[in-house]
Amino acid sequence: MDVNQTLFSVTTQLAELTSNVPSQEKRDEVIEKIFSLLDERDSLLSIVQPPKDANERQVMDKIVDLNNHINRSMNIILADIKKDINGLKNQKKAHTQYINPYKSLNNVSAFFDKTE
Repeated sequence: MDVNQTLFSVTTQLAELTSNVPSQEKRDEVIEKIFSLLDERDSLLSIVQPPKDANERQVMDKIVDLNNHINRSMNIILADIKKDINGLKNQKKAHTQYINPYKSLNNVSAFFDKTE
């Protein structure tokens, strides 16, 4: 199998893997698989050859389309992770305020006397 077909195969696997948003329990496993496929794809992209005929050009066009799909899917996964991180930050803040409710208050107050 030539480099372009291998690249198409890896890109297809990556598109299938990123097409659905993983649950929180399986997210780490899916991200590890995504990283391994991205590393493999990166090594293939460095040695990819330009298309020689119409069939190879069609395969390369499919790879570009799949790459756009992968980018959109990865952005959705990233937004989901950011949402979870913000939720954890808010939960930590609420917990801290529950433990010590006066910590967030501004305790810099002073009494100014008009007379000297």
